[in-house]
Amino acid sequence: MRRLITIAGSLVLAGCGSEPMSAEEVLGQAGALERPAPGLYRTEAKLISFEMPGIAPADADRFRNRMAGLAAQPQQQCLTPEEAERGFEDLLRTIGEDVNGLTCAFEDFATDPPALDAVLACEGSGMEARIGFDGTADADGLDLEMAMDASTPLIPGQSMQLVFDVSSQRVGECPAAQ
Repeated sequence: MRRLITIAGSLVLAGCGSEPMSAEEVLGQAGALERPAPGLYRTEAKLISFEMPGIAPADADRFRNRMAGLAAQPQQQCLTPEEAERGFEDLLRTIGEDVNGLTCAFEDFATDPPALDAVLACEGSGMEARIGFDGTADADGLDLEMAMDASTPLIPGQSMQLVFDVSSQRVGECPAAQ
């Protein structure tokens, strides 16, 4: 699950949109989802599509390969019983924090367990991004499609669109502390 934050944090360049949902509204919707079980999780992301209109194909390939390389590095995380009891609250609170000068808020967050559908908008430093999350979450993990549309003068071509498949699955118990 932290891999999801890492991807969003490193790729979110910023965004705007409609009136954001309150933290209580988002947490209320997330509370309907089954809490993750304590244990060791392996998170993987796969770049499905990548577009940077207005730049040379060789430059777009270089950026695509960089994004695919970042996503291809699986990560493991141990979720303690205390963290599992809080469900997705820690993850959702972290997403809304000011990271690298960006402010993010959910425009939409809807659940029909195990399904979830959300739109996160971020903005800051002349940048905008919207990230859509569509997938499922249960006690043993989550599977999401994460689609991002970002624009800023800092991006060659000034915009990019990315789609990732993100999977975080429980793979066993946490290793014993050494």
